[in-house]
This record gives sequence, C-alpha cells and structure tokens, in this order.
Amino acid sequence: MTVEPTDEEVRAYMVEIGMRDRDNTSEVTPPEIRYFQNYKPAHDARTAKERAEQEQRDARWVVIEESSQRAREHAHHMKACRVWGNANGFKVGTRGAIPKEVRQAYKEATGVEL
Repeated sequence: MTVEPTDEEVRAYMVEIGMRDRDNTSEVTPPEIRYFQNYKPAHDARTAKERAEQEQRDARWVVIEESSQRAREHAHHMKACRVWGNANGFKVGTRGAIPKEVRQAYKEATGVEL
C-alpha cells in the first residue's frame, strides 16, 4: 500500500527541481504525483550523498588549514630561533639545520620546542 503524498509535498518538490513556479498554487496533477513518487526517493538519496561528500571535503579543508597553520607557526619559530641564537652568541646560519644546543637554549629561554 502506497501512501499518497500531500499536495504541499508534491508542490514543494516540483518547485525545488524547477518544474513548477513558486507562485503556481494550482492543483497538482496526476503526472506530478507520479513524478514525485518515482523520482523523489532517488533525489533525496542523491542529495544526502552530495551533502555527505561536501561535509567530507569541508573536513579535509579544515585539516589542511590546521596543518598549514602549524607549518607557518613552525617556520616563524625557526626564524625567531635563528635570530635569537645569533643575538645570544650562537653561530646560526640562515639556512639548514639549527644546531641542537641552539634549539635547546631557545626552548629554555622561550618555552617553545622546535
């Protein structure tokens, strides 16, 4: 036994998919009801799948942004460590690895571990 959809449900769906104007409040037709019954379940499933995929993409962008932020902070602290090291009597180059003793002294002075 199939439950008949209400006219409001059919009208709203037809407006959503662009087959009926929002202003059109005329009685729904049997073809519209059949279309609703035949295609609405697939439409709902597709919409739910697209929404879930979009949420996954959004979650990935959050992870990427957080990772990028950590990388920017790390680069900032590495630069600050080089400046601090040179200002405090250590010999630190502008490129390459920062010596362990400089990193350790920077950590003790600032509390930032590299």
